[in-house]
Parts: sequence; C-alpha cells; structure tokens
Amino acid sequence: MSGTKNGLLDSNILVYCSKGQIDFQTIAQKYDHLFVSVITFMETLGFGFKNPAEKTLIETLLNALPIVQTDMDIANWVVNYRQQHKIKIPDAIILATARKLNAEVVTVNENDFNGIDPTVPIFVPAIVLS
Repeated sequence: MSGTKNGLLDSNILVYCSKGQIDFQTIAQKYDHLFVSVITFMETLGFGFKNPAEKTLIETLLNALPIVQTDMDIANWVVNYRQQHKIKIPDAIILATARKLNAEVVTVNENDFNGIDPTVPIFVPAIVLS
C-alpha cells in the first residue's frame, strides 16, 4: 500500500465528529483512504448517545467507511503489544489494524498508543470546543 496515505479512525474521533467537535471533512481530505477497525465499529455503536442525531451521523459514517476485520496477523500483534506494554485490548486491536494497513491512527488519545509501535504514526486532529 505504499504511495497512498491511509488513516484508521479511533472510536473517539467518530464520537467527536458526531458532536461537531472535529470536522470529518478535514480529516478525510488528509488521507487517500480512511478505515475503521471492527472494534471501533463496536465501540462507537455501543456508545450511549443521548442525541439521536449524533447516533445517526455515526451510523452514516460507519456505512460509508470500510470496516476492517481482525485476522491472525492483527491478533498476533495484539498479543505482542499486550506482552510488552500496558495497553487495553481495544487500543491494541486498533494499533495492530493500523500496522496491517500501513495507516496512521487518527485519535484524540495519543497517550493510548505512544511508545507501543514506532512503525505506526499517530495523528491528533484539532478539537473545536462547542
């Protein structure tokens, strides 16, 4: 996948987008391809939205983006990350999925991923306070 710029969205990015605190189009313009891990799909749809419009926006975004399933490569990287670092399983799955896709992790929680895998870049977009 060299020559293209891939981004893998963390769950918090979708939630912030649904609340109007991050502009999705600004993120989309930065990448040739955007992806969502199956764990992000589960986390965001399981989020307790109080505003139905926010949930609708999340569903729209998830329907438009490729959902990447976990495979044995990803599972093995997750095991390795967990053996060597204190990282939550969902974050490890997101990081390993980004590694598989040669993608940047797009997140507002950079500390969840720092120092775990130097081959995976992290991008933190600006948050607009509403």
